[in-house]
Amino acid sequence: MDIQLEKHKLMEWLINLKDESVISKLKTLKNNTTSSSDWADAISDTEKLMINAGLKDIKDGNTFTHEQVMKEINDIYDM
Repeated sequence: MDIQLEKHKLMEWLINLKDESVISKLKTLKNNTTSSSDWADAISDTEKLMINAGLKDIKDGNTFTHEQVMKEINDIYDM
């Protein structure tokens, strides 16, 4: 994808846009994306701790395969 070309196409579309509701939605999108450039800035300290704990589990090999999880679910719910 040529990002510059896509931006140019979007600018042309926006210049010709007459629908105020779409313009309003675009403004909301712009404001929401510029207010927090990184989703990690918007999560709580508890969520950050949980993510880091999960990453540590992966690093330490404390994981389950898809097959293991599905077997446990099937065993529990008699599927």
